[in-house]
Amino acid sequence: MMNTWDLSDLYSGFDSKYQKDLIELEHLIDLYVAFIRSQPKTDIDYIQGYLSFQEKMSGLARTLSSYPGLVMATDVTNQEAPVYMSKLQQIFRKSTAEDVLFSRYLQTVDLDNLATKSEIIKKYKFLLDREQEDAKHLLSEKEEIMYSKLRELSSGSWSRLQGLTTANLPISFRGKEITLSEVRNLAYDNDKEVRKEAYDAEIKTYEAIDDQVALALSNIKREVVVMNDLRGYSSALSHTLFSSKMKKETLDAMIDAMMDYRPQFEKYLQAKAKYLGHENGLPFYDLFAPVGKLEKTYTYKEAQSIVKEGFYSYSKKLGDFATKAFDKNWIDPFPKKGKRGGAFCSNQPQLKQSRIMSNFTGSLSDILTLAHELGHGYHGEIISNNDPLFWSYPMPLAETASIFCETIVNNHLLSMITDPKERLSVLENSLQGDTQVVIDILSRFIFETHLFEKSDGPVSKHQRKDMMLDAQKEAYQNGLDHQVLHPYMWLNKSHYYSAGLNFYNFPYAFGLLFGKGLYAQYLKAPDTFQKSYDDLLSLTTKATVEDVAKSMYIDVTKKDFWLDSLEQVNKDIEEVCHLFLTK
Repeated sequence: MMNTWDLSDLYSGFDSKYQKDLIELEHLIDLYVAFIRSQPKTDIDYIQGYLSFQEKMSGLARTLSSYPGLVMATDVTNQEAPVYMSKLQQIFRKSTAEDVLFSRYLQTVDLDNLATKSEIIKKYKFLLDREQEDAKHLLSEKEEIMYSKLRELSSGSWSRLQGLTTANLPISFRGKEITLSEVRNLAYDNDKEVRKEAYDAEIKTYEAIDDQVALALSNIKREVVVMNDLRGYSSALSHTLFSSKMKKETLDAMIDAMMDYRPQFEKYLQAKAKYLGHENGLPFYDLFAPVGKLEKTYTYKEAQSIVKEGFYSYSKKLGDFATKAFDKNWIDPFPKKGKRGGAFCSNQPQLKQSRIMSNFTGSLSDILTLAHELGHGYHGEIISNNDPLFWSYPMPLAETASIFCETIVNNHLLSMITDPKERLSVLENSLQGDTQVVIDILSRFIFETHLFEKSDGPVSKHQRKDMMLDAQKEAYQNGLDHQVLHPYMWLNKSHYYSAGLNFYNFPYAFGLLFGKGLYAQYLKAPDTFQKSYDDLLSLTTKATVEDVAKSMYIDVTKKDFWLDSLEQVNKDIEEVCHLFLTK
């Protein structure tokens, strides 16, 4: 077993192969620029040529872009990767004016008519329709070129500052220097004193960097506000919803349902607080405290076995995918200095592969994180069979397969347990995750909403801390001890630091609740579900959120669907609260 992922199927370094592909990409973009400027005689020829170039460039561009990003994810001190990331941005900028030119041109044609005369236009009409709509928000060619150049120096640089600052942040804990990922993982430790000391150490360490990171976040959000105003979007949220291929009524229905279920989560958190000996709600440092009898720390080998067993219990296809990912070293599992925190999956459909980063320390939660990220990888496996321009799905649907796979593994573990205290451990660990994805995500959504409301000017670190505390109180209500919250949750979450990914919080809630709803369908008809489910995953790149849901006879614009999904979580809350009383 390797302790790092194998990237050799992408590249073995920034060597001759990488250089050759970089030259090839630049050549393709030069040809594309010349083609767009030539404007062939017929609309069909023009659009078909555009789509053909996009298909040729998509796979190569993804491979070239992914490699330095993956290198940087596990070693933020690498000096070569950012150079090539910058070089790629320069290459992509060469076609900015032509991209604008073509998008504006699309507004002049009748795509419905052209789709009846061309198979490739018909195939990609969904994307072309969206590009037509998006063209309404374009600036002039010169302005788009200017912004694409300045963005690297503005929001791009501020984002890198946050990543470098937190990844290299040394934290003093019990006489040792550890990483941010390691100290945050101690929130799952079996020892209450370790959890509390780790929380205190984390908060104290943030005080040394909060000024510069607060400035980074403030400037990123101010840039977003300025650009959305120039482009004619009513808000950052409206822009995100368009990019997410999702209606506002769908988001409103889901958020309303989540708000309605806050008392149930409050009940669970207060019950856990009493179980752990707290009187005024749960202190933040005990949110992830393990309970029950299952205090085992798992080896990575044991974690692989559990995930594979769970996946095979669903289908051979899913189990074989996990086996392949482990055997071919697609995963970088362990924390280390200079490695980013958290976990992610980078799908590489052009190679029919994925790469997964985690920070595995042996907790049950870490096992479920592996299952979650492998779910993303399975989603990538399915969409790799799509046409090249259908290799990307919107944010809300990005969590569909990951939540589904996490649920499979969690329920597989529960099926093997009869001891009530062990069942409490597994079930409550799952409920921790659900609480994060419903209630903590709600707090992040509230926080970011208020942040944007104040982003017409600088927002100080003190204002930001107060906003985060207020958001946590509104979402968690009295489930948490209001004297022991986490005022710096804005500092360590990288999702806030991308000018192109605003409100990257509600998609997780969508994914959880949509995945729960799909899992309920699977339990009702397991034999017929699998094929329909794979078809749904394939469709996620080709349709709106609402139409994808309709393929499984689900109406996500109705609050009732979200309430039904939340009721599944509430069943776990009721059982966990009962088990707390029988300790």
